[in-house]
Amino acid sequence: MADLASATPPESAPEAARAGGAAAEAALAAAEALPAAPASALPASADAMPAIPAAIESAPPRRRPAAPSKALPAPQPAWLTAIMTWMFSGNLVAKIGLLILFIGVSFLLKYAAQRVTVPIELRLTGIVLADIALLLWGWRIRLSRRAIGLPVQGAALGILMLVTFGAFRLYGLIPAGSTFGLLFVLTAFTCVLAVLQNALWLAVFGIAGGFVSPILTTTGGGSHIALLSYYALLNTGILAIALRRTWNSLNLLGFAFTFVIGTAWGVLRYSPDAHYLSTQLFLILFILFYVAIAVIYAVRQSIDLKHYVNATIVFGTPLLAFALQLGLMRGKEFGNAFSALGFGVFYTALALAMWRRRGPQLGMLVESFLALGVVFGTLALPFALDGRWTSAAWALEGAGVVWIGLRQRQKLTWMFGLLVQSGAWISFIGAISGLDGQAARDSSLWLGFILLAVTAFLMATRFRSHSDDGGAAKYAGLAALFLGFAAFWLMGGAWTEIFLRLSGVTQASLLVASGLGTAALLAFIAARMRWHLAGSFALVAQAVAGATLLVLAAAQWNWTEAAPNMFDKPLLGALMIAIGALVSSWRLGRTPDTATSHSATALALLVWGAFWWFGPVLNAVSGALALAAHEVSTIGALPEWVPMYQLCVAASALGFVALARRLGWPALHWLGMSAPVALVWATVGGLWHLYAREEMPIGIAWIAFAALWLANEYLMRFFPRNGLNIAEKWLKLLHFTRTTAPWLMLWKVGEIAITRSIHGNDADRAMLSEAGWNVAASWANFVPAWAMMLIVIWVARQSRNEQWPTVPLSRWYRRAMIPAAAMWSLALAALFNISQDGTMQPLPYLPLLNPLDLSTGFALLLGAVCHRTLRVDTDGITSGAAAFTQAMPFVGGVLAYVWFNLVLLRSAAHYLPLPYRYDDLFGSQFVQAMLSLVWSVTALVLMRRAATKMLRRDWFIGASLLGLVVGKLFLVDLSNVGSVARIVSFVGVGLLMVLIGYLAPYPTQGEQNASKEYA
Repeated sequence: MADLASATPPESAPEAARAGGAAAEAALAAAEALPAAPASALPASADAMPAIPAAIESAPPRRRPAAPSKALPAPQPAWLTAIMTWMFSGNLVAKIGLLILFIGVSFLLKYAAQRVTVPIELRLTGIVLADIALLLWGWRIRLSRRAIGLPVQGAALGILMLVTFGAFRLYGLIPAGSTFGLLFVLTAFTCVLAVLQNALWLAVFGIAGGFVSPILTTTGGGSHIALLSYYALLNTGILAIALRRTWNSLNLLGFAFTFVIGTAWGVLRYSPDAHYLSTQLFLILFILFYVAIAVIYAVRQSIDLKHYVNATIVFGTPLLAFALQLGLMRGKEFGNAFSALGFGVFYTALALAMWRRRGPQLGMLVESFLALGVVFGTLALPFALDGRWTSAAWALEGAGVVWIGLRQRQKLTWMFGLLVQSGAWISFIGAISGLDGQAARDSSLWLGFILLAVTAFLMATRFRSHSDDGGAAKYAGLAALFLGFAAFWLMGGAWTEIFLRLSGVTQASLLVASGLGTAALLAFIAARMRWHLAGSFALVAQAVAGATLLVLAAAQWNWTEAAPNMFDKPLLGALMIAIGALVSSWRLGRTPDTATSHSATALALLVWGAFWWFGPVLNAVSGALALAAHEVSTIGALPEWVPMYQLCVAASALGFVALARRLGWPALHWLGMSAPVALVWATVGGLWHLYAREEMPIGIAWIAFAALWLANEYLMRFFPRNGLNIAEKWLKLLHFTRTTAPWLMLWKVGEIAITRSIHGNDADRAMLSEAGWNVAASWANFVPAWAMMLIVIWVARQSRNEQWPTVPLSRWYRRAMIPAAAMWSLALAALFNISQDGTMQPLPYLPLLNPLDLSTGFALLLGAVCHRTLRVDTDGITSGAAAFTQAMPFVGGVLAYVWFNLVLLRSAAHYLPLPYRYDDLFGSQFVQAMLSLVWSVTALVLMRRAATKMLRRDWFIGASLLGLVVGKLFLVDLSNVGSVARIVSFVGVGLLMVLIGYLAPYPTQGEQNASKEYA
């Protein structure tokens, strides 16, 4: 029956207990108490079973309560599990055996490498024989398994080439001539196999090997005729293959190798006296090779109706060959001209001959050759004539060709005119770049610039007039391009003459004037011809003039030195740039489409003008004004310069605001924001003087700071009244600067002033010392700090009342500024507590009533006021701010307790007496005992309160403090051997801990009783 009872599901136990009667429970208990009979004693059948009482039958079975589950152990680290799994799972014997086998094989290989040596000749021979067998196998399966046979053949041939090269270069087994011959034979054999099997990549591999073979086998000597003859032989093979196969990749490979290696040889080894004739003949031969290959390729491809013009070879051959030809003609009079003429005649004659034989079939190739002939014929002109004459003739020719092409709607014609016009520009630049200064001044270069500008402008107008035809975007783009070049040539001519004839400030001013004149001309064209693009180029001309002046100003003038005459610097040019940019911005702002495309440009011009106004203009003006009352000129030795500049900024900001209101120009208002920026600058400078240099700023610096502060106040009132809303983040920055600047300055100004008044002169100090009247210098720290704390309290009151200076950000002041000031005050109090001992002569030291402790108390009071403000003002507060507010009492309590301990330490130092230094206080037995007892009493208070209020967290805080005391006892106090202080520490702390155990137990029993009463 015990087994039957234990088999009952655990869920049925409670219901069974409630359903059965008392008699059934007693009978069931008695039945369970009977010992179980052995298996042999059980009846053989159901009939032999004893009768079960009715009470037991009617009662449902009851299950014993389940044993409480044991906590599972923490899982092992993954790396430990992985190691244990590897070590104790699987076939461990096999794993160890494999490891031993690996070690044995490595030892065997090392032994063999040290003692067994095979001659290199035998090794290379074995490789060659195996490779030939591999090649034969690849040839055998070429038909049945082509996808395998061709790669096998290529690999075998590559191995043969590598073995041949290695035998020559690495081991010196084959002479250079034999190696070259073997490589050539392998190359030819590879090409034969490629043609027979129609395998392009095999041919590419063979030709590449053939071209590389001389490079691999060279010893630094040899004849160039042999090298070029060998390459001619390879190109003959490529030409022969081209007659059978249309392999464009092979043609391009041969073309690249021929001209790249030929060019490299020419650069490194060519000598005009020894190599000219043979090199000239080989160059002509290579040109004919690849012209023929291009023609053959075109003929074969035209039959298949495919793209038959190989542009790389058709156009690359004359370009590369002509470049090499120019190198051959170096030093020969009219050599370049005759070479260009020869190329032009050859390609023109070839085009005519092909037109007569296969004109309709190869029309594109004929046109390509004809174009090359015309181009080379045109190039003959600059090689024979002066660059300026060439550029003039080409400019007029290009303009005329473009005009004819556009009228007849012949695209190739006017495109050739564009090319000629570009050549004219390049020729003109090349001609004038070689002139010296005197020759350039005597050459009237401005005529050439004007000619190029006029022709470019005419071409721009021609393309613009055809922009309504098909391809409007293309014509409009070309019109824009040539209009830009017209402006470039016009302004470039003026600037060239200015650079050649003038210097200094006059040069800079005239450069700006000519640039702005070009901009004005473009603006006139834009207005007269309704060509908006010209207006855009006018803005570009302004920008270029400004950038040029900026470069010159940085290179030629020292802007950190003031000049007695402000016009000794390019003030006039900077002023023109600034006024031009501001006027352009104002005009763009008045156009109807300002809201779309012109708004960004207007803003950029406004910024550009502001840069020049607040940069070079005010720099020169303020420097001259500051220098008028001073003898030195550098910024470091002229302290009035920066404040004078800041005064100019304040006046400029107010002037721009007034001008913006007068002109109805809203964007100009934002230049008034230069005053807040300068206020930040003045604040940083003033704080640096006060805190870093420990000195008072000069008088004009205070005037500049006051002017900027007042201008900032005016702007913060002016902007909202005139519908100009400042973004909240910038408004906060303005308030932060104007509020914190005088507040932070107050401390150091008060400190410096009080220090001066305390020390006075030498006679006053001597008289006070003789009288026994000494004044502590710390008063200079505490009195300004008290004033700053009073200001914080006043600002907090103003923020609660929504009054100046906190409106319209009173809530931000309450949530950010006041807490920040309170934290600063706490940090300042912490600094005082670390650096001061509380002694304030002539006053005696009194705990809690000295200036140090009073300052700390005021700072903690500010923290309490801040917490009260944050706790009341909870609308829209973030979760982080809420957590900070909630944690403030705890942090404040900790800080107050730390302050209390410091008060104890200072009192002990004063009354024992002891030096108020860490080492002396730490070594004092009395101080250690005092701290132990005070901390234990504090723990007692915390834990008793926690036990009474059922506060587990506070109890744990007290317990932690008590643990700290215990650790301190054994680590610090225990070292005080034989001292009374150690006895007091241990006895006192022990008694207090016993008392804590009696009065402040862990608040668990009460919570359990409360939970039971609630249930």
